[in-house]
Amino acid sequence: MTGASIVRWQAGDAVVLAVHGAFDGASAWSLRLAMEESEATRFVVDLTHAEEAFEFAASILATFMRRCWRTKRVSFLPGRPEHVRLLSGFGLDVLEDEVAAGLPLAQPSWSPEEDLEPGATA
Repeated sequence: MTGASIVRWQAGDAVVLAVHGAFDGASAWSLRLAMEESEATRFVVDLTHAEEAFEFAASILATFMRRCWRTKRVSFLPGRPEHVRLLSGFGLDVLEDEVAAGLPLAQPSWSPEEDLEPGATA
């Protein structure tokens, strides 16, 4: 089980997938499945709320990108300088900021509890 929640919203022609918590193998696999199952062709993975990021997560998405580069375009919005180094090291497209990503500056309000089933805790 992942230590992250993935929040999804549409921003122009891109689907934004924001990672809240750990960008780890489980969250990367969840991102991969969400992108694979989506009809959308452009995605922005927002790591500005990621508390930690792991090489294994970046390697999962780098492998996915090499496999589907003709049909899906994925960019990453890093939250910290170490995210830039990690993502760039795997050849992933890193955006400078929300404006470069074409995202609205105000993100939708959300809390992890909104995605939980009744009676569950975060």
